[in-house]
Amino acid sequence: MGRVAPFLLVGLLCATVSPLGASARPDPPLTRPGTTQMDEAGRSDEALRDARESSDRKEFDKAAATLRGALKDDPDNRELLSLLARVLAWSRHFDESIAAYRKLLARYPDDAFDRAGYARALAWSGRSDKAIPEFRRAIAADSTDLETRIGYARALSWSGDLAGASMEYRRVLEAAPKNGDAWLGLATVTRWRNAPTASDAFTEKAAAHGADVDGVKEERSAVRLALRPAVGSGWMRLRERQITSDSTAFKLETVGGFIDARGTLARSVGLSLRASRLHHWEKNTGVPPDTTLNYDLNSTGIRGDVSFLRRYPVQVSAGLAYQRFEGRNPRVLYPLGSDDDFVGFNSRVWGYLGRFTPSVGVSRDYIAIKTTDGTGANVLVPGGVTDAGLGLRWDWNGRGSATGSFSRATYTDDNDRTSVAGSLAYRINSRQPRLTLDYGLTWSDFSKPSASYFTPLESVKHAAGITATGYSERAAMDYGARYEFSFLTSSNFDDIAANVWSAYLNGTILDGVPLGVEGYYSVDNHSYRTWGLTLSGSVRW
Repeated sequence: MGRVAPFLLVGLLCATVSPLGASARPDPPLTRPGTTQMDEAGRSDEALRDARESSDRKEFDKAAATLRGALKDDPDNRELLSLLARVLAWSRHFDESIAAYRKLLARYPDDAFDRAGYARALAWSGRSDKAIPEFRRAIAADSTDLETRIGYARALSWSGDLAGASMEYRRVLEAAPKNGDAWLGLATVTRWRNAPTASDAFTEKAAAHGADVDGVKEERSAVRLALRPAVGSGWMRLRERQITSDSTAFKLETVGGFIDARGTLARSVGLSLRASRLHHWEKNTGVPPDTTLNYDLNSTGIRGDVSFLRRYPVQVSAGLAYQRFEGRNPRVLYPLGSDDDFVGFNSRVWGYLGRFTPSVGVSRDYIAIKTTDGTGANVLVPGGVTDAGLGLRWDWNGRGSATGSFSRATYTDDNDRTSVAGSLAYRINSRQPRLTLDYGLTWSDFSKPSASYFTPLESVKHAAGITATGYSERAAMDYGARYEFSFLTSSNFDDIAANVWSAYLNGTILDGVPLGVEGYYSVDNHSYRTWGLTLSGSVRW
């Protein structure tokens, strides 16, 4: 008993002191009871491995569940949260992915890898305008990451900045000519720029250099659809006003049908053909009282066009047209003379040079000339106007563009026209329908007035408009509508203020039958009205 008492005293003292020591400890344990930090790190590493394996098998929901479970035990693990953000984006849980990325970037704002991932999640969720500055910040931190640069180019293209996207893809290809995903992105941009034959060439380069297999398959399918041959027909009716003086405005009407065909030669040259049978007449509401027709004609026409677009960024198109006319009604003021046919042509060369698109073109189009023959009798001549012009377009970003042009035209009645024009356009939103505001200014002058067509001398025209466009992949249709107000002053006509409305709707049924309708209507301050309607349909195979 004498030796036990001291041990009891020590035990009581320890029991009294131990609770005080525990309550005074400043920090909680970093790991669960019975575990170590090394055990926790091992479980996090194992979760990362499991999640990566699940992601490789496209089992994104399983990967996300694994990562969430690991983050409960290790909430500050940067790699776990980064992989979770990527997995959520891959599985299209964009809002959750964006939230995870924002949490990461709040802690590590200079991390280029996660900044680029955040930008991708924004772009994939349809917020390309917000993604673009994030991509730029990531590239500024690490300009050598080509995957980030390709993501940036995709975001530019999705925002409508095709010029910027094309430039970025070409920068990547300059650094890595065998980068398949860059070739694939450039293929998509060229197709959206209406050059499917160039897209076809770039897609094959993408496949040869190991581009994403699903992406190559999707682009090949889109190119195949764009290059499918088609044959169709349509009907049109147009009513115009041919203003030749302040008191004279003839009614000019055209009505009839046409047949269209389109195809591709050796997947390199685009071909199109149109044959038409039209009725043209011009009504004169004045004297003499026995007839109101200036002329009344039928025409049979054929037009063929070729396009050489595979050598992007340089593009070339050209075409020929032929029309033969025959009198339909002998009781007219201007009967058709011995010259009863017309030959026209068109050609244009343009190139996509960075954000600039210069162009040069020349065309010859039909115009009816009311004149007299050698005996002084009235006669109608199938005349033409040959127009040569230069143009330049500047797409300063995905929303805004500016264009300028200069042209010089000559008419078969020895008249000449000089025109200088410029315009600005700006898209005010990124959601559908996309709304674009524009303003144009044109100065034009003829060498003399004409009794056959509208010839405002020393004219200045202001035009402002708004355009809405959109599309629906699910419904396989695209649509657009426009309103324009214009005001024209000249030295030989009263001022003309006009309101113009136009719209179109195109769709495809049964995956191979495109249908379309388009129309316009206008009225000016002199109560002159014009309108037009065109219906078309075709079959693709």
